[in-house]
Amino acid sequence: MSSTVKNQNTVHKFGGSSLASAERFSAVAAIVAKEPEAWVVVSAPGDTTDELLALIDSREQPELFATLLQQLTEKLSLLIQRTLNEQNAATLTGRVQSWLAEVPGFLASAQFNDVLAIGERLSSQLLAALLSQQGLKACAIDARDFLRLDGSEVHYEVSSSWLAPFETSGIKVVTGYIARDLQGNSITLGRNGSDYSATIVGRLVKAQAIHIWTDVDAIYSADPRKVPSARAYRQVPWQQALTLAQLGNPVLHAKTLSPLLDAPADLIVRSSFEPNHPGCKVSQQAAIEVQFLTDLAQAALVTVPASCKLSAAAVASALQITVFAAPKAADQWIVASNQVDTLLSYLAGQQVFARVNPQAFHAVVWVKPAARQQKQVNAAAGRWLDRQQATFSFEDEQLALWLFQSALTSLELTELHQLLLPTQVQLNIVVAGTGNVGAEFLALLAKQQQAFSGQINLKLAGLFNSRQALFAEKIDIHHWQQALSLAPAYTEAELELALTQLPEPKVLVDLTPSRAFAERYPQFIHAGLDLISANKQGVTLPLAQYQQIKQAAEQQQVQWLSNTTVGAGLPVQRLLQELRSSGDTVHRISGIFSGTLSWLLAKFDGSKAFSDFVLEAQHLGLTEPDPRDDLSGKDVQRKLLVLARELDLALDIDQIELEPLLPASLSGGSIEGFWAGREVLDQELATLQHKAQAAGKVLRYVADLRIEAGKAKAQVSLVAVEQTDPLAAILPCDNIFVIESDWYQQNPLVLKGPGAGRQVTAGGVHADLAILAKQKIAAAKAAKHSQAQAAAWVK
Repeated sequence: MSSTVKNQNTVHKFGGSSLASAERFSAVAAIVAKEPEAWVVVSAPGDTTDELLALIDSREQPELFATLLQQLTEKLSLLIQRTLNEQNAATLTGRVQSWLAEVPGFLASAQFNDVLAIGERLSSQLLAALLSQQGLKACAIDARDFLRLDGSEVHYEVSSSWLAPFETSGIKVVTGYIARDLQGNSITLGRNGSDYSATIVGRLVKAQAIHIWTDVDAIYSADPRKVPSARAYRQVPWQQALTLAQLGNPVLHAKTLSPLLDAPADLIVRSSFEPNHPGCKVSQQAAIEVQFLTDLAQAALVTVPASCKLSAAAVASALQITVFAAPKAADQWIVASNQVDTLLSYLAGQQVFARVNPQAFHAVVWVKPAARQQKQVNAAAGRWLDRQQATFSFEDEQLALWLFQSALTSLELTELHQLLLPTQVQLNIVVAGTGNVGAEFLALLAKQQQAFSGQINLKLAGLFNSRQALFAEKIDIHHWQQALSLAPAYTEAELELALTQLPEPKVLVDLTPSRAFAERYPQFIHAGLDLISANKQGVTLPLAQYQQIKQAAEQQQVQWLSNTTVGAGLPVQRLLQELRSSGDTVHRISGIFSGTLSWLLAKFDGSKAFSDFVLEAQHLGLTEPDPRDDLSGKDVQRKLLVLARELDLALDIDQIELEPLLPASLSGGSIEGFWAGREVLDQELATLQHKAQAAGKVLRYVADLRIEAGKAKAQVSLVAVEQTDPLAAILPCDNIFVIESDWYQQNPLVLKGPGAGRQVTAGGVHADLAILAKQKIAAAKAAKHSQAQAAAWVK
């Protein structure tokens, strides 16, 4: 090989879509002109190869053959005339017409490959002529003049010697796809053979880089025609590219890469439609962490005998078809259904007799990241796959493969891609309960969506109340009431199915007061839902049920946030979490946990009967419909239990002593009976208030939790406190939490503010949603960390 080749170290290959029109030839010429010593490999223009195949197939139908030949002649002549000036066009048009005139003779002697070569010959001569017309030195080379194959293997020594005379200066435009065997017969390199030609030429000329120009600007994490959210990679490790090629990836092919296995050249996939884009580099030196989801729509499962000495990779190379061994199952081969006969015939010739599963499958493969990142199928993807019920599954450190009875839809492939390779971060939100707090939460959601815009899509995917449920691809957040009113009634099974089918990540926001609904939390968790609860019932269920929910959340790797179950929007639970995570130990929590009782006792000064204040609070909407629910103290008891469990104390509700504000004689019966007998309540509270006032104290309804020597003592009661006590200095409706710990003993930590109201409660729920959203964003950023390295690569 002459020394001139040393400076000619770049190969460019252009596919049929890049050469489909006169405009495209001009665009390609502009790209090539930047490297006046390059080698260029070209495919046939547009669909020319398909049209030549149709011409061959019509050889026994004279009228159809004549029509197709005439149409092709006119089409190619028009392409030439639109690309070149009149003189050059006339010369090349005459040449191409003479080639086409030879077609009947080629067909008569079964020289089909000579017919198929016409497309590449045209592209080579047309591009070389256009470059010469623009003043550049260029020549067209028919690859059959140097490229020799011995069977399916390139004979590099012979090819190199035949190539030497063409190693001149200027741009060399070489035909792709075609070659000759050692006997001199025209052969083709199969579909996508031009890519293969390019890497063969790259090896022969010792190219440093081979640019595969096509209609895509990168190698994608999935087929973007099926998975619109597929991400474009800018750099891919060689081994993963080879794995993808062996799996039948539409951009890369195993035979394309094979000439470079022991050559140093980088392979770069670029878009001829976006020539300024750097494309995607496949490099043997790359260590970029990328991963892929690829599929084979019609696949067969072939079992080879254990005694078989052939590897799937060797057979795939010999036959130039997609054959690969299932992970950790070397005797189970996956092959395209339309290539089974070819495979079986070849194996039989090697005295290997295989069995074919009679069913056709849809094969889906996850090509795992090379190192450091997630190597196992995550819990959310695992649940999704369980629902799809794959017939077979195989997995090792490099691949996970599933065979499905029916083809996955584009939507299903997109969902799986999102779970295995999170791309656009989206959190599907389902709201349970559309009362006061629910309505306020939804009113605030649009603002929250805007706040997180560009980081995560907070999508309202569903909402329901006790009567109707609405799940839709798009819910108008500003007119949800009307849409929900038109939604159908539902059963528990229908609700669970809708929640299960919703793509992850997803969160259920429970704004109901329902214990029965809270008892279904484990089912929701197993459906892959994160939980945000304003509903206190879940966190105050009997200890065994509560622990079951916690364990389910841990096992399924989902979050259960319930920071508004105590203190509404006050971050008391988060404060306890932060103290504990930083190493502090909490010894006591006391405070006023009921906004209603806070208002009543702050207002009650003896100027009128206590029950009159209760009536006033009721009119202001501060009490439950039956005020006895507030006066019973049970709500405060539940809230104290929530905080105890936040500290991992194994308490149940009956272990918290309760002294109701309500006399026992008034706790039962009708609400009318309560109001009729309210004098008992008034007298009792008047006595206590007078006594406290005489002592310079005030009445407060207090929750108190003490932890001593690992044992907890908890009680809820009406207490007279000193005017200087933190519990005394509150505004009506305020909650207050006094926390004593190792770090806050002499001067307790005090958290105080409004502890009731739909706005502050809805705001607290949104605070939990923000926490969850940030977790999802962080997870997505971690997954994309190494892809950022790839994106930073420039030519």
